[in-house]
Amino acid sequence: MKHIEKQQRLEWLAYLIQLEETGSVEELACKCEMEKRTVANLIETLRQCAAIADAEILFDKDRKTYYFSPKGKFTDFKFKLI
Repeated sequence: MKHIEKQQRLEWLAYLIQLEETGSVEELACKCEMEKRTVANLIETLRQCAAIADAEILFDKDRKTYYFSPKGKFTDFKFKLI
């Protein structure tokens, strides 16, 4: 995954967040073969996109995963509630 386009990285990250299977930033960076800073920047981009739809990306410390609140998904690079 090192050479995929930013949009593909965002879509992959959004998918993992939707599944609520991200782990910590460190684990997510390892899983996605990216630097922690890159993952943090992508999460911030996704947060901005989610905010347009009045949604958030939060981190659950107990389950150690990021998730959408309310539940939703990205399609065509837009956040939609489900």
